[in-house]
Amino acid sequence: MRWFTLSLILGLLLAGVAGTAWSFDHPETLNRFQEDVKRTRLGPALGVDQRKVDQLLRIDQKYKPLKEQARRDAITAFRQLQQVMRNPSPPEDQVRAILATMMQKKQQSLDLQQRQLEEEMAILTPVQQARYLMFLMNLRRQMVKEARSLGPPPRSGGLGTVGTKPVGNTGAWQPASPSGAPAEAMRPPAGTFSPAR
Repeated sequence: MRWFTLSLILGLLLAGVAGTAWSFDHPETLNRFQEDVKRTRLGPALGVDQRKVDQLLRIDQKYKPLKEQARRDAITAFRQLQQVMRNPSPPEDQVRAILATMMQKKQQSLDLQQRQLEEEMAILTPVQQARYLMFLMNLRRQMVKEARSLGPPPRSGGLGTVGTKPVGNTGAWQPASPSGAPAEAMRPPAGTFSPAR
């Protein structure tokens, strides 16, 4: 049952960030946004003290460089694929090797996220776990909005444009609060995030 729950949580969280290709090119800004929101709003949202929040943040910091490396490796592999596919007759063996690398990096990223989630869940009660899940889903949703408000990166960097105009940031974040947590506990503090920062 525990593995099913973790898989469900991981799947829902990953679904929340799918399709934001240009977020790869603004990781520092989005990481700062995520850290600020977690530091200031996680305690009230989960009903935990600052000590528990600090524990969760330490776990996050432990996995951050590993996930960042996996992200960079995935981008490198994707760029290689783009380069190879410019050839009118791309070599099958080379394409196969790059695709295998991409799949390996995707799996590595999933494994890291699952290990992080297991560590985080181990220090929370079931009710706190459920609140944490809702908090993270709302946070991921907002990060997608913020990534889109930053706009696609220039053609010279990152993954390039994806052929769609990003949706602008339409206003303040108003996520649903988890049961038992006040709605204001889920909102980032005023002035927490600014793309120009």
